[in-house]
Amino acid sequence: MNFKCTSRYISDDEIAARLQQKQRCADAAKSSGTAFEATDSYLEVCDGLYREKGWGLLAFFMGGIPAICLTAMFIWMAIEVSPALRQKGQTELTHWGCGFLALSSFGAFLWATHFLFVDCFNYTSKPIRFNRPNRTIYAFKHNGPDGVVAVPWDDTLFYIERSPKGGLFQTAARVVRCLVLNEKGQVTDSFPIGKRVVLASSEEGPLGQQVMNELYEDFEYYRRFMEEGSALLPPVESFLSKEVSFQNSISFLFKDESALLKSGSVFLVVFGIIGLVPYFIFSCANYVAMRTCRQPVWPDDVERACRVLPAETGESVAT
Repeated sequence: MNFKCTSRYISDDEIAARLQQKQRCADAAKSSGTAFEATDSYLEVCDGLYREKGWGLLAFFMGGIPAICLTAMFIWMAIEVSPALRQKGQTELTHWGCGFLALSSFGAFLWATHFLFVDCFNYTSKPIRFNRPNRTIYAFKHNGPDGVVAVPWDDTLFYIERSPKGGLFQTAARVVRCLVLNEKGQVTDSFPIGKRVVLASSEEGPLGQQVMNELYEDFEYYRRFMEEGSALLPPVESFLSKEVSFQNSISFLFKDESALLKSGSVFLVVFGIIGLVPYFIFSCANYVAMRTCRQPVWPDDVERACRVLPAETGESVAT
Protein backbone atom coordinates (compact mmCIF):
# COMPACT_ATOMS: atom_id res chain seq x y z
CA MET A 1 0.00 0.00 0.00
CA ASN A 2 1.15 3.58 -0.66
CA PHE A 3 -0.09 5.15 2.57
CA LYS A 4 0.16 3.77 6.08
CA CYS A 5 -2.29 5.56 8.37
CA THR A 6 -1.44 5.08 12.02
CA SER A 7 -0.96 6.90 15.33
CA ARG A 8 2.24 5.95 17.07
CA TYR A 9 5.62 7.25 18.14
CA ILE A 10 8.71 7.13 15.96
CA SER A 11 10.63 3.87 16.41
CA ASP A 12 14.34 3.60 17.17
CA ASP A 13 14.96 1.91 13.81
CA GLU A 14 13.35 4.82 11.98
CA ILE A 15 15.46 7.33 13.88
CA ALA A 16 18.62 5.32 13.15
CA ALA A 17 17.79 5.26 9.41
CA ARG A 18 16.78 8.93 9.26
CA LEU A 19 17.77 11.16 6.34
CA GLN A 20 18.34 14.78 7.39
CA GLN A 21 16.94 17.65 5.34
CA LYS A 22 19.98 19.85 6.11
CA GLN A 23 22.69 17.24 5.56
CA ARG A 24 23.91 15.62 2.36
CA CYS A 25 23.33 11.88 2.08
CA ALA A 26 25.26 11.47 -1.20
CA ASP A 27 28.09 13.27 -2.99
CA ALA A 28 26.03 13.60 -6.16
CA ALA A 29 22.36 14.38 -6.81
CA LYS A 30 20.81 12.38 -9.61
CA SER A 31 17.22 12.02 -10.82
CA SER A 32 16.51 9.27 -13.34
CA GLY A 33 13.17 7.58 -13.91
CA THR A 34 11.31 8.99 -10.89
CA ALA A 35 10.27 12.54 -11.92
CA PHE A 36 7.13 13.44 -13.85
CA GLU A 37 7.72 17.19 -13.99
CA ALA A 38 10.35 19.74 -12.96
CA THR A 39 9.63 23.47 -12.84
CA ASP A 40 11.13 26.43 -11.04
CA SER A 41 8.74 25.99 -8.14
CA TYR A 42 8.00 22.29 -7.82
CA LEU A 43 9.33 18.83 -8.55
CA GLU A 44 6.71 16.12 -9.11
CA VAL A 45 7.89 12.55 -8.56
CA CYS A 46 6.35 9.10 -8.35
CA ASP A 47 5.63 7.26 -5.13
CA GLY A 48 7.89 4.41 -4.06
CA LEU A 49 5.54 1.69 -5.35
CA TYR A 50 4.93 3.10 -8.82
CA ARG A 51 7.10 0.48 -10.51
CA GLU A 52 5.22 -2.34 -8.77
CA LYS A 53 1.91 -1.80 -10.58
CA GLY A 54 1.08 -5.08 -12.31
CA TRP A 55 2.03 -7.53 -9.57
CA GLY A 56 -1.47 -7.42 -8.10
CA LEU A 57 -3.00 -8.29 -11.46
CA LEU A 58 -0.57 -11.20 -11.88
CA ALA A 59 -1.36 -12.41 -8.36
CA PHE A 60 -5.06 -12.42 -9.22
CA PHE A 61 -4.55 -14.39 -12.44
CA MET A 62 -2.19 -16.91 -10.83
CA GLY A 63 -4.01 -17.22 -7.53
CA GLY A 64 -7.47 -15.67 -7.67
CA ILE A 65 -8.82 -17.34 -10.79
CA PRO A 66 -7.66 -20.86 -9.80
CA ALA A 67 -9.06 -20.23 -6.30
CA ILE A 68 -12.56 -19.35 -7.55
CA CYS A 69 -12.50 -22.39 -9.86
CA LEU A 70 -11.59 -24.61 -6.91
CA THR A 71 -14.37 -22.98 -4.88
CA ALA A 72 -16.93 -23.89 -7.56
CA MET A 73 -15.56 -27.42 -7.80
CA PHE A 74 -15.71 -28.04 -4.04
CA ILE A 75 -19.25 -26.64 -3.83
CA TRP A 76 -20.31 -28.99 -6.62
CA MET A 77 -18.60 -31.92 -4.86
CA ALA A 78 -20.37 -31.05 -1.61
CA ILE A 79 -23.78 -30.96 -3.32
CA GLU A 80 -23.32 -33.85 -5.74
CA VAL A 81 -21.78 -36.46 -3.47
CA SER A 82 -20.51 -39.43 -5.49
CA PRO A 83 -22.46 -42.71 -5.19
CA ALA A 84 -19.31 -44.49 -3.90
CA LEU A 85 -19.07 -42.13 -0.92
CA ARG A 86 -22.81 -42.44 -0.27
CA GLN A 87 -22.54 -46.23 -0.14
CA LYS A 88 -19.72 -45.93 2.41
CA GLY A 89 -21.85 -43.64 4.60
CA GLN A 90 -19.50 -40.68 4.16
CA THR A 91 -22.08 -38.24 2.83
CA GLU A 92 -22.02 -35.92 5.85
CA LEU A 93 -18.22 -36.04 6.05
CA THR A 94 -18.05 -35.07 2.36
CA HIS A 95 -20.43 -32.16 2.95
CA TRP A 96 -18.27 -30.80 5.78
CA GLY A 97 -14.93 -31.52 4.13
CA CYS A 98 -15.79 -30.04 0.76
CA GLY A 99 -17.55 -27.12 2.44
CA PHE A 100 -14.38 -26.33 4.42
CA LEU A 101 -12.23 -26.55 1.29
CA ALA A 102 -14.69 -24.32 -0.60
CA LEU A 103 -14.49 -21.68 2.14
CA SER A 104 -10.69 -21.88 2.17
CA SER A 105 -10.52 -21.48 -1.60
CA PHE A 106 -12.95 -18.56 -1.49
CA GLY A 107 -10.78 -16.91 1.17
CA ALA A 108 -7.78 -17.23 -1.15
CA PHE A 109 -9.88 -15.67 -3.93
CA LEU A 110 -10.75 -12.68 -1.71
CA TRP A 111 -7.08 -12.29 -0.75
CA ALA A 112 -6.05 -12.21 -4.43
CA THR A 113 -8.92 -9.81 -5.25
CA HIS A 114 -7.54 -7.35 -2.70
CA PHE A 115 -4.27 -7.14 -4.64
CA LEU A 116 -6.21 -6.82 -7.89
CA PHE A 117 -7.98 -3.68 -6.65
CA VAL A 118 -4.71 -2.22 -5.36
CA ASP A 119 -3.43 -2.35 -8.95
CA CYS A 120 -6.59 -1.92 -11.03
CA PHE A 121 -9.54 0.52 -10.93
CA ASN A 122 -7.36 2.85 -8.86
CA TYR A 123 -5.01 5.62 -10.07
CA THR A 124 -2.28 5.42 -12.67
CA SER A 125 0.03 6.96 -10.07
CA LYS A 126 -0.06 8.67 -6.71
CA PRO A 127 2.45 11.46 -7.32
CA ILE A 128 4.26 13.59 -4.79
CA ARG A 129 5.11 17.26 -5.27
CA PHE A 130 8.02 19.04 -3.60
CA ASN A 131 6.93 22.69 -3.68
CA ARG A 132 9.88 24.96 -2.88
CA PRO A 133 8.23 28.43 -2.53
CA ASN A 134 6.10 27.36 0.47
CA ARG A 135 8.44 24.49 1.47
CA THR A 136 5.62 21.95 1.42
CA ILE A 137 5.33 18.36 0.24
CA TYR A 138 2.01 17.39 -1.36
CA ALA A 139 1.22 13.67 -1.49
CA PHE A 140 -1.71 12.62 -3.66
CA LYS A 141 -4.15 10.08 -2.18
CA HIS A 142 -7.31 10.37 -4.28
CA ASN A 143 -9.34 12.83 -6.35
CA GLY A 144 -11.82 15.08 -4.60
CA PRO A 145 -11.98 16.60 -1.11
CA ASP A 146 -9.27 15.67 1.42
CA GLY A 147 -7.44 13.81 -1.32
CA VAL A 148 -4.02 15.35 -0.70
CA VAL A 149 -1.71 15.22 2.32
CA ALA A 150 0.23 18.48 2.78
CA VAL A 151 3.37 18.19 4.89
CA PRO A 152 5.80 21.00 5.84
CA TRP A 153 9.25 20.09 4.51
CA ASP A 154 11.05 21.14 7.71
CA ASP A 155 8.70 19.19 10.01
CA THR A 156 8.92 15.89 8.14
CA LEU A 157 10.96 12.82 8.97
CA PHE A 158 12.46 10.81 6.13
CA TYR A 159 14.09 7.44 6.63
CA ILE A 160 15.24 4.38 4.68
CA GLU A 161 12.62 1.67 5.05
CA ARG A 162 14.41 -1.68 5.03
CA SER A 163 12.20 -4.68 4.32
CA PRO A 164 13.42 -8.13 5.42
CA LYS A 165 14.62 -10.62 2.84
CA GLY A 166 11.94 -12.79 1.29
CA GLY A 167 10.63 -14.41 -1.85
CA LEU A 168 12.13 -17.00 -4.13
CA PHE A 169 15.43 -15.16 -4.57
CA GLN A 170 15.67 -13.87 -0.98
CA THR A 171 15.84 -10.20 -1.96
CA ALA A 172 15.17 -7.18 0.23
CA ALA A 173 13.55 -3.88 -0.83
CA ARG A 174 14.73 -0.42 0.20
CA VAL A 175 12.74 2.79 -0.21
CA VAL A 176 12.65 6.28 1.31
CA ARG A 177 9.53 6.73 3.43
CA CYS A 178 8.13 10.05 4.59
CA LEU A 179 6.56 10.15 8.06
CA VAL A 180 3.80 12.68 8.72
CA LEU A 181 3.98 13.90 12.32
CA ASN A 182 1.41 15.71 14.46
CA GLU A 183 2.10 18.41 17.06
CA LYS A 184 2.94 15.72 19.63
CA GLY A 185 5.56 14.16 17.38
CA GLN A 186 3.43 11.09 16.70
CA VAL A 187 3.27 9.43 13.30
CA THR A 188 -0.17 9.93 11.76
CA ASP A 189 0.56 8.93 8.16
CA SER A 190 3.40 7.86 5.89
CA PHE A 191 4.12 7.26 2.22
CA PRO A 192 7.08 6.01 0.12
CA ILE A 193 8.89 8.44 -2.18
CA GLY A 194 10.70 8.07 -5.48
CA LYS A 195 13.08 5.25 -6.25
CA ARG A 196 12.69 1.74 -4.85
CA VAL A 197 15.67 -0.60 -5.03
CA VAL A 198 15.98 -4.31 -4.36
CA LEU A 199 19.06 -5.90 -2.80
CA ALA A 200 20.16 -9.47 -3.38
CA SER A 201 23.26 -9.03 -1.23
CA SER A 202 24.42 -7.12 1.81
CA GLU A 203 24.39 -3.32 1.84
CA GLU A 204 28.04 -3.39 2.90
CA GLY A 205 29.20 -5.29 -0.21
CA PRO A 206 30.34 -3.55 -3.43
CA LEU A 207 27.12 -4.33 -5.32
CA GLY A 208 24.96 -3.45 -2.32
CA GLN A 209 26.73 -0.11 -1.90
CA GLN A 210 26.23 0.67 -5.57
CA VAL A 211 22.50 -0.06 -5.38
CA MET A 212 22.05 1.92 -2.17
CA ASN A 213 23.97 4.84 -3.66
CA GLU A 214 21.29 5.08 -6.38
CA LEU A 215 18.68 5.45 -3.64
CA TYR A 216 20.70 8.08 -1.77
CA GLU A 217 21.40 10.08 -4.95
CA ASP A 218 17.71 10.08 -5.80
CA PHE A 219 16.73 11.51 -2.41
CA GLU A 220 19.66 13.93 -2.52
CA TYR A 221 18.15 15.41 -5.68
CA TYR A 222 14.89 16.15 -3.85
CA ARG A 223 16.75 17.49 -0.82
CA ARG A 224 18.90 19.91 -2.83
CA PHE A 225 15.89 21.05 -4.84
CA MET A 226 14.11 22.09 -1.64
CA GLU A 227 17.19 23.48 0.15
CA GLU A 228 19.19 25.04 -2.70
CA GLY A 229 16.87 25.37 -5.68
CA SER A 230 16.82 23.98 -9.20
CA ALA A 231 19.51 26.30 -10.59
CA LEU A 232 22.25 24.37 -8.77
CA LEU A 233 21.00 20.94 -9.79
CA PRO A 234 21.99 18.85 -12.83
CA PRO A 235 19.24 18.20 -15.39
CA VAL A 236 16.78 15.39 -14.76
CA GLU A 237 18.25 12.49 -16.75
CA SER A 238 14.94 10.92 -17.76
CA PHE A 239 11.33 11.82 -17.02
CA LEU A 240 8.42 9.48 -16.48
CA SER A 241 5.55 9.76 -18.94
CA LYS A 242 2.00 10.22 -17.69
CA GLU A 243 0.61 8.77 -20.92
CA VAL A 244 -0.73 5.23 -20.65
CA SER A 245 0.54 3.12 -23.55
CA PHE A 246 1.98 -0.33 -24.08
CA GLN A 247 5.16 1.23 -25.44
CA ASN A 248 5.63 3.22 -22.22
CA SER A 249 5.06 0.12 -20.09
CA ILE A 250 7.63 -1.82 -22.12
CA SER A 251 10.27 0.91 -22.14
CA PHE A 252 9.72 1.83 -18.49
CA LEU A 253 10.10 -1.71 -17.17
CA PHE A 254 12.82 -2.80 -19.60
CA LYS A 255 15.23 -0.05 -18.51
CA ASP A 256 16.58 -2.23 -15.71
CA GLU A 257 16.76 -5.22 -18.07
CA SER A 258 18.69 -3.15 -20.62
CA ALA A 259 21.19 -2.15 -17.95
CA LEU A 260 21.85 -5.82 -17.18
CA LEU A 261 22.43 -6.64 -20.86
CA LYS A 262 24.89 -3.75 -21.21
CA SER A 263 26.72 -4.43 -17.93
CA GLY A 264 29.58 -6.39 -19.54
CA SER A 265 29.27 -9.11 -16.90
CA VAL A 266 28.63 -12.56 -18.37
CA PHE A 267 26.56 -13.56 -15.33
CA LEU A 268 24.41 -10.43 -15.49
CA VAL A 269 23.96 -10.75 -19.26
CA VAL A 270 22.78 -14.37 -18.92
CA PHE A 271 20.51 -13.37 -16.04
CA GLY A 272 19.13 -10.53 -18.15
CA ILE A 273 18.39 -12.80 -21.13
CA ILE A 274 16.58 -15.28 -18.87
CA GLY A 275 14.57 -12.42 -17.43
CA LEU A 276 13.31 -11.13 -20.80
CA VAL A 277 10.18 -13.33 -20.78
CA PRO A 278 9.02 -12.47 -17.22
CA TYR A 279 9.81 -8.80 -17.86
CA PHE A 280 7.58 -8.89 -20.95
CA ILE A 281 4.77 -10.61 -19.03
CA PHE A 282 5.02 -8.04 -16.25
CA SER A 283 5.02 -5.21 -18.83
CA CYS A 284 1.73 -6.58 -20.21
CA ALA A 285 0.27 -6.74 -16.69
CA ASN A 286 1.45 -3.19 -16.00
CA TYR A 287 -0.24 -1.92 -19.17
CA VAL A 288 -3.54 -3.70 -18.46
CA ALA A 289 -3.57 -2.39 -14.88
CA MET A 290 -2.81 1.14 -16.09
CA ARG A 291 -5.66 1.02 -18.62
CA THR A 292 -8.19 0.36 -15.84
CA CYS A 293 -6.99 3.30 -13.72
CA ARG A 294 -7.86 6.98 -13.58
CA GLN A 295 -5.42 9.87 -13.92
CA PRO A 296 -4.75 11.76 -10.67
CA VAL A 297 -6.00 15.36 -10.63
CA TRP A 298 -4.42 17.86 -8.25
CA PRO A 299 -6.86 20.19 -6.42
CA ASP A 300 -7.00 23.83 -7.47
CA ASP A 301 -5.41 25.06 -4.23
CA VAL A 302 -2.37 22.83 -4.79
CA GLU A 303 -2.06 23.99 -8.40
CA ARG A 304 -2.23 27.62 -7.27
CA ALA A 305 0.43 27.05 -4.63
CA CYS A 306 2.69 25.47 -7.26
CA ARG A 307 2.03 28.12 -9.92
CA VAL A 308 4.92 30.46 -9.15
CA LEU A 309 6.62 32.47 -11.90
CA PRO A 310 10.40 32.17 -12.35
CA ALA A 311 10.77 35.85 -11.53
CA GLU A 312 9.31 35.20 -8.10
CA THR A 313 11.86 32.55 -7.29
CA GLY A 314 14.85 34.07 -9.00
CA GLU A 315 15.91 30.63 -10.21
CA SER A 316 16.01 28.74 -13.49
CA VAL A 317 14.91 25.15 -13.90
CA ALA A 318 17.36 22.45 -14.93
CA THR A 319 15.82 20.37 -17.70
